[in-house]
Amino acid sequence: MNTSMLLQRQMELHGMLRRPPHTASQLLETHESLKELSEFFKTVRHTAQLLRVQPQTVFQCLMQIGIGSVVSFDRQRRDGEVPMHQAKVLARANAMELEPRLRDLIPADKLAEMVELSKTIRTIVRIKVEDLNDFNITEGALHQAVEYLDFIKNASCGLPEAMFKFYMVEDEGSLIALLNGSVAEEGGEALRATRNIVTAQEEEGATTPELPDESHIEAEVRRLSLAGGSTSMAANDRLVALRTLGSWLMVMDDAFFKRNIRQLVSHLSGPLAVCAGEKRSAICRQACTLIAIIVSRAPTSFFSEGSLAVASGKWCTVLLRGVFVTVAAIAHASDMAVRALVIESGGHSFVVKSIVESLSGGTHPELRRRCLGYLALCVVVSKGAKWRKGGKGPSDSSGNANVDLGQLAEKYMDKGDAGCRRMARAVYVALKHFGGISGTIKDKKMDSLIQQEYLELRPTLEDVGQFEVALFGPQATERLFVKSTDSMEMRRDSESGNSKPRGSCGAASFHSEEPGVAAMLDIHDTTDVIIPGTVQLETSQSFIFDADEQPQNFAPIDCGAAQRTHSLLSLERPDVGAPCSAQPVKFSPSLRRKIDEFALRKSLQD
Repeated sequence: MNTSMLLQRQMELHGMLRRPPHTASQLLETHESLKELSEFFKTVRHTAQLLRVQPQTVFQCLMQIGIGSVVSFDRQRRDGEVPMHQAKVLARANAMELEPRLRDLIPADKLAEMVELSKTIRTIVRIKVEDLNDFNITEGALHQAVEYLDFIKNASCGLPEAMFKFYMVEDEGSLIALLNGSVAEEGGEALRATRNIVTAQEEEGATTPELPDESHIEAEVRRLSLAGGSTSMAANDRLVALRTLGSWLMVMDDAFFKRNIRQLVSHLSGPLAVCAGEKRSAICRQACTLIAIIVSRAPTSFFSEGSLAVASGKWCTVLLRGVFVTVAAIAHASDMAVRALVIESGGHSFVVKSIVESLSGGTHPELRRRCLGYLALCVVVSKGAKWRKGGKGPSDSSGNANVDLGQLAEKYMDKGDAGCRRMARAVYVALKHFGGISGTIKDKKMDSLIQQEYLELRPTLEDVGQFEVALFGPQATERLFVKSTDSMEMRRDSESGNSKPRGSCGAASFHSEEPGVAAMLDIHDTTDVIIPGTVQLETSQSFIFDADEQPQNFAPIDCGAAQRTHSLLSLERPDVGAPCSAQPVKFSPSLRRKIDEFALRKSLQD
């Protein structure tokens, strides 16, 4: 049972009980009562099978025996503090007819015990148990509650106070601290030692501790990850712990890193997920940086299975919740970390699954746009190898169903705002280019837009760095680089002159020797430019028709003469000449589309 499930079961239990426990002794009493009630429901179901009736009929008969035969139906008010009959529309004929058979089958003392339990269940839980649906819901809720209480009792070694701490925990970080040994004496000492070390470093202004040797690195990382993920500690202490971890991960040599990273990720996975979802921007950014460091240094083969593969999907799910928030620092850091996960994992199925789930479950336009962009990046970074059969990706090790990115792209090409539709077309173009999808689009207008998109993106599809810049824009943001096998450094894209072969987003930047390509525009930029004093109309939608370079996977376009429409990229080239100063004008999507269609018709007529 993972931490998310434990927190969910805790809230379900608290909401199910009419009187939630407030002390350790009350929690133990509740545990025993719920176990007894769970066995009672099994007995009722078994009795119903013997009598060949429905379980709710047996339960209604027990209620009838308990109060129905003593007080008339109209005068029944309350049994204790709960109404005896909350739903008076139910017919009681079957329950009354069953009573003689039930008395013959069950001994009197056992029957009296079952009648009392039928009253108890209605005073303990917030469910009106009468019909079959009520019975099934209550039975399932009791089973989950007992399972949860058994788990935390075993985790607390049967200590009532420790068990109550598990029940009262409020966040995932504190729960992880308890699960990793804060209840036991050894775990408590470790967490206190970590807190003392971090506090002493801050007070004395000490530098980052040296990297521990290989025999102690796992224990040290575990202590610092507990400190960083614990919401009960001060924010400054958590930041110091996270920065220390980041420093250690950067200074490890390659051999040391590869030998230990799988074990270290098992301790870092939960705390980093907690910190990446923090509302404090400093903690969130530091967690995103740590995630980027780990995935940038880990070989792609490490993502095939094991703790790193599972952690990647978990981190991606948490990070996607932050890519569209209004806090720019959190949104940027989360976006950087997600792109690093996508590129460095080679578009792993766990990452793709997390992105698809966030896309399907999200309604925010920016979230959808980003998710579709990440999926396009997954296709390009894997060269379409995982989607060459019907547009489907591979099943992951946990048996998750294949993802049909082709259908997903077609769905969002007709849905959402302009940016979302263009990102969906980018996914479709990438799949088409790498042979991951077959067939054509029946809508001529949509097919025309896809061909135009293909012409814009075609020069970048074989280079992950160029494709990333084309999708997300050449923003001058801090990136994480692997400078050598032994060290890493932070730089800005604008200052970088080299690219990493595996791509970039959190891991590399792009630089081209061609003057025009370096100034490539964001394909989702809706700003159009009019050059005063000239007849030529320049737009960000303009594209190049080349008779010698027809798209391989699209229907050929009859361009007439081999005429080129000037692209905005030419404004940056020195050989074009100095045009007049450009004045940016913001057109609406519909007007811009009409202008593009007019320019296309004009060029074909000429």
